[in-house]
Amino acid sequence: MKNFFKSFAQLLFPDLCVCCKGFLSNQERFVCDMCNYNLPRYEFNELKNNDLRKKFWGILPLEECLAYLFFTQNNEVQKIIHELKYNGNNEIGFTMGQAFGHFIMSFDKLDDIDFIIPTPLHKKREDQRGFNQAEIIANGVSNIIKVPVLNNVLRRVVNNKSQTKRNRTDRRINTDNIFKVQNLKLLQGKHILLIDDVITTGATIISCGNSLLRVNDLKLSVASLAVAN
Repeated sequence: MKNFFKSFAQLLFPDLCVCCKGFLSNQERFVCDMCNYNLPRYEFNELKNNDLRKKFWGILPLEECLAYLFFTQNNEVQKIIHELKYNGNNEIGFTMGQAFGHFIMSFDKLDDIDFIIPTPLHKKREDQRGFNQAEIIANGVSNIIKVPVLNNVLRRVVNNKSQTKRNRTDRRINTDNIFKVQNLKLLQGKHILLIDDVITTGATIISCGNSLLRVNDLKLSVASLAVAN
């Protein structure tokens, strides 16, 4: 009976792919198999001098740095991120986080991760949005790699304006000293995986990372669902 009503509801209100707007089958969720297969993967993680790593050279000492997808204007990845951030579709964020988690498991340097920390929003902004998209993704990753998420040890203490229209230098200045680490003893000697939804200039990651690396003997790795091309 439950399946009957579900099928009837699908006839009236069919689920559509976030990317192509085509009909989804009962086995597909949010993104159809074809669009998922064609998502632009970031294929340069194995290169030591890739553009993502270069954002942090000489600024932030990292154990590992990787991204799963390429983010460009109006591409499928932007549609997925938009669905999460602005349409409040937390389920798609968790599902993408799970896919990201399977990807992360293929990197040997991340075998010893102790905690996952999502890049935080200021409390005011998170209250307005109702969630932190990086935390939703981190929860999906955690579900796969079985590493706990700490969402209360790194706080954004300054509610700076949106970064989207700032250049690289302005973003660096705009993110200085806006994060604070709590419960330092918990993090001492640990390997932390800092997770973000999209890395653009890397300024937010640098600011978060500098705050975290004030903890004694902390090792830091960075993983982002996507990197802007």
